[in-house]
Amino acid sequence: MNHEPQPESSPEREKRTSPSIYVASLADYNNGRLVGAWIDATIGADAIYEQIQAMLSRSREPAPEEWAIHDYEGFGSKQLGEFERIEEVAALAEGIAKYGPAFAAWVDYSGLEAEDWHYFEAAYLGEYPTLTAYAEQIIDDMGWQQQVDALLPESLKPYTRIDAEAMAEDMRLGGEIYVLESDSGVYVFNSRI
Repeated sequence: MNHEPQPESSPEREKRTSPSIYVASLADYNNGRLVGAWIDATIGADAIYEQIQAMLSRSREPAPEEWAIHDYEGFGSKQLGEFERIEEVAALAEGIAKYGPAFAAWVDYSGLEAEDWHYFEAAYLGEYPTLTAYAEQIIDDMGWQQQVDALLPESLKPYTRIDAEAMAEDMRLGGEIYVLESDSGVYVFNSRI
């Protein structure tokens, strides 16, 4: 016998493209009913609270006040708890909407409080297929290989290349950067921010 609360109706679950939370009435949940709503978390804390109150107003329980986040989507690697502060959920969703999943990965890794999330812009160096690709981009942007080639005789140029893989690893081991995995490669961050 299934003792899990059952939804009052079972509408098909739509695919959400922005960070969203599923908030449920705890009074109903504890009495075997599922009264809840998916809420777009990018709408701001005040609007989220309004939608929570609208969801609670559909409850059959007398004076339902308690609610919890029972599910979420679009927050990348960042895990949300049932009783996260809505202000932080909204700020996180806003950052993800503005900067993408790298923001969620950075918040999750850094452990910084919401008031320090503005450091993301200075810390984030980009997403690359590999850490070596990041070093290759620096070498190219700075023109270092061209500078080396300008000093070499033509006969040595084919044999002389900057070791981008070793350079990237030295930057990581030296504490200049840190790397977090992404779905399509790595996010690279400045460690000195």
